[in-house]
Amino acid sequence: MKFFTAPQRASLGLASLLALAACSDQVPLPSGASTFRVVITQVNGADAPSDDTPLPANRGDREDTWAFEIEARSPYGEPVDFNGTVRVSVEPGTVLGVTGEGAAGRNIKMVGGKAKGVATVTAVYGPARLWIDDLGYTPVPLGEKPACSNGKDDDGDVLIDFPADPGCAFADDDNEDVGTFAAGISPPVHYELPRISDIQGLGAATPFPYEAIEINTHRPKPLVVTRVASDGFYVTDLSEAATGYNHIFAFNFSTPPGMRVCDRVTFLTGTVVEFFGFTELSFPSYVVSYPLEGEETCEVPEPTVLDDATIGNADAMEKLESGLVRIEGFRVATKFGPKPVVDNIPDADHSNCDLNGDGQVDFESQAEGACSDACAADAECTEWTSYSARGNYKVFKGNTQIQIQTGTAAGFDPTGHKGETLDAVTGTLRNFSGGSLNWTVETRCSDDLVCQTQGCVKATVPSTKACVRLRTIDDNDQGSN
Repeated sequence: MKFFTAPQRASLGLASLLALAACSDQVPLPSGASTFRVVITQVNGADAPSDDTPLPANRGDREDTWAFEIEARSPYGEPVDFNGTVRVSVEPGTVLGVTGEGAAGRNIKMVGGKAKGVATVTAVYGPARLWIDDLGYTPVPLGEKPACSNGKDDDGDVLIDFPADPGCAFADDDNEDVGTFAAGISPPVHYELPRISDIQGLGAATPFPYEAIEINTHRPKPLVVTRVASDGFYVTDLSEAATGYNHIFAFNFSTPPGMRVCDRVTFLTGTVVEFFGFTELSFPSYVVSYPLEGEETCEVPEPTVLDDATIGNADAMEKLESGLVRIEGFRVATKFGPKPVVDNIPDADHSNCDLNGDGQVDFESQAEGACSDACAADAECTEWTSYSARGNYKVFKGNTQIQIQTGTAAGFDPTGHKGETLDAVTGTLRNFSGGSLNWTVETRCSDDLVCQTQGCVKATVPSTKACVRLRTIDDNDQGSN
């Protein structure tokens, strides 16, 4: 091993520094636009809202205008000359269009490093920000042939047109060169977080599909857990009982730990999806607080009783989706049995339309499709294959039909009660857009099923007691379920 004296080590260190200096002299200093300074000057013609006075969440049913100014900046924060078209977007939300000098669609041209315009936005909520990006995009007017759609390699990179050439942002891009990818965002424009009713969209579908959203839990009244299921939980916003659309299901893939009926949800976020017409919150994160037995009361609301008019009104049912509901005096289907249907005539033992025994009803099969249609048209028929797969079965009262799912009432066998009248069935209301009967009342526990025979309770149980197990101060499993 070779050792160096102190003077030798000093000489080596100096040589290394000189070598590094020589290398650094060969690296050009960054220049040009590196970012954009973005300022929102007005919102809807007035000063931008503050954090203390946010605008209501925008469900996509109105258009807001944001006046903005942009200035290109160097890596050192200094104004620089920049001439190019930049993309204008908002997060969260959607930019519908941009107006102003040099504006085209959702883009605006900067001249001398500056631009100003007005962005029309919708579906914005929470702290929203305007984004500016240089994608290298140069839109051409309609009728002209853009470089990114002319069949030529305009920039000599052997790649031709959109989408093969990465320099083509879109098919109408007139520039095959990539942009600087400089970007900038504005300070936040303050909107309220969306309520459950905003996420439900006051209608059949959410205005925020596939968006990760934090729900507004800072309400005059709490968000209360009404059901804990094997695959998630149901929540009701008590502040909006009069308007409806105030319930939602959070799909947790399993029973959510640390949660019980009556818990108050103080934080809730997740990805909004429509699952066959059923609005739900997937991959939820949540925080709950809870009442203690003997100190506070359960705040689960009483169920809404579904009458014939409500069941027949799709809009009225949408208002109650995922909410706690009740039906009264409905009969279990009488034609409800595992044997195959003969000649499309179901009876007490024959309601199975899987005629070839492959485990499913094949609607491409004329025989099985006709059998299923015959059962669906018969108020007293529950198709066996569907029941065996999901546990749903038909109940009816006069000409009104709906499905129920009573698997959580362990002592109740539906086939042993066919034709019987159930005094009351309480549960959460679920929507599934396939088939002729889309709505199902799903019981939470045996407290929700009232009849005068085996497997039921004999009278309705108040919501403050039904399926409720409040924690106590010395509850040894309060952190686990």
